[in-house]
Amino acid sequence: MKKLIAMALAASMMVTVAACGSKGNDSSANAGADAGTETPAADSGAEETEETVAPAADAVKLNLSVPDAESSSIAVAAKEFAKQLNEKSEGRLDVTVYCDGSLYGGDATAAVTTMQDGGLDMLCLATSWYASFDDSFNVIQVPYLFDSVDEEQAYLNDEASKPMWDAVEGMGVKFLAAWTRSFRMTTNNTRPITTPEDLKGIKLRTPGNQIYQVFFGDGCGANVTPMSFSEVYTALQTNTIDGQENPADVPFSSSFFEVQKYISATNHIGEAWVVGMNPDKFASLDADLQTLITDTAQEMQTWKKEYDEKTDQEDIDFMVEKGMEYNELDEAGIEAFKQVSESLYPKFQEIVNNPELWDATIAFAESH
Repeated sequence: MKKLIAMALAASMMVTVAACGSKGNDSSANAGADAGTETPAADSGAEETEETVAPAADAVKLNLSVPDAESSSIAVAAKEFAKQLNEKSEGRLDVTVYCDGSLYGGDATAAVTTMQDGGLDMLCLATSWYASFDDSFNVIQVPYLFDSVDEEQAYLNDEASKPMWDAVEGMGVKFLAAWTRSFRMTTNNTRPITTPEDLKGIKLRTPGNQIYQVFFGDGCGANVTPMSFSEVYTALQTNTIDGQENPADVPFSSSFFEVQKYISATNHIGEAWVVGMNPDKFASLDADLQTLITDTAQEMQTWKKEYDEKTDQEDIDFMVEKGMEYNELDEAGIEAFKQVSESLYPKFQEIVNNPELWDATIAFAESH
């Protein structure tokens, strides 16, 4: 169902989608999945889609890069963002979306530096990858920090999170908006995950982020195995690893249902997508186009959240139809995971390395 929705949306958008492979990335904590990396067997060809507004002859051409596959949630949102910019500018902007990290070789850390150097115009990248440049971004990866995506969205728009967006600007990236990301689930071939004890001994691929390694390794007893997302499908297929964790759209768009048996709604980490732009490119635009881009990026936050709410269950249903077994955690299971996370707060606080941001974030979470 979601593939049909994504195709229908793509057909109506004034945008060219390039390098979109059949298998997606994960967008958080990797670059995409984790925040995203290149997909296995990515198709490097560009695909033309129907244009609803013809760009002007002197239109400003912008590339917008995402780490995940064309059918992933972030790619669909990026195409909608591009469509709105093209239409609202009445052809003065001509935005092209590139999937699978094709403009930066699938290396999420390289994506930021490439944009700083002017090689990328616009970029959607998960907060976990910005943590490679500033430890403060780890704060939003703290497991079970938020009880719902609505609560996470409120945090993204609150003064408590502002130091992160200021830090993005300090990295030489124009901050446009922060979009929510669905909570991460766990897939594996060993057993359903209902409590932290179920993860003991499981070879679990995670992003190369300390928060994930401490939580799953030290806290839950998993055999944590960081690896590039582009290697995950084959590693699952050959039993090099037992499982991985990502929002539902990642195992869906990456076809992990072909090589995974169980999907468990552990809903352990939310994180966010940072929508950024090369500051020189932004500064070169007319003032009204600058306003259009920033306003539309912020408005897209709600569009993205509502899209995820509509399609996450469709992704799960599709994977179940393909043979996966899905389970949700009961209240006792969720509470057990929360206790593990809270017991690790001293370690998490050291990783974040920003006492003021830590205190403000924890205070926000406790008051909501």
